[in-house]
Amino acid sequence: MSNDSKLLLGLIVGVAAGAVAGLLIAPSSGKETREKIKEASTNFKGDLDKKLNDLSSKLDKETMDDIKNKFGNLKGKAKEEYDVVAKKVKDLEREIETKIKDLKKQAAKLNAEKA
Repeated sequence: MSNDSKLLLGLIVGVAAGAVAGLLIAPSSGKETREKIKEASTNFKGDLDKKLNDLSSKLDKETMDDIKNKFGNLKGKAKEEYDVVAKKVKDLEREIETKIKDLKKQAAKLNAEKA
């Protein structure tokens, strides 16, 4: 769980516990207390929705920026790796072509010696 998630969870639990404790300790009738709890929970839900939306927007933007940065870095690294591999392949092609030419010369020389 990330620090932001832990902080948000702690905040939610703390606010809820404080609200419930405050309502239960206050000298009111049962009906008044239930009304206050209902009102407090409605307000709490609204506040929580707002905070979650704010956090979600922030995380979405940060996450998207992070993904873009990482993708950009990966794209650059992949291009570099491709260039290195392409160079190695070309070097191997030249080496193979040289060896094939050498083998053909050796084969021609052996055929000439046999004849």
